[in-house]
Amino acid sequence: MSYNKKELMSLPADEKLELAEELWSSVEESLMPITNEELAFAEERLKLHEANPTEGMSLEQLKKYFAGKYGF
Repeated sequence: MSYNKKELMSLPADEKLELAEELWSSVEESLMPITNEELAFAEERLKLHEANPTEGMSLEQLKKYFAGKYGF
């Protein structure tokens, strides 16, 4: 893979955005699709959150939880 990073960084903002969108689209196409089971799980979790939006953890609480449990 050959590209000139300095040249790419000097592109105008609109061209950078266009390139980023094209790159992201190509990555999305190569990712494994979400299974029906994964989608159903995500939808159920969203419903639980919508029913009780104040329950659960903040991002900071989640970070502390993972740091304590897994060390990161």
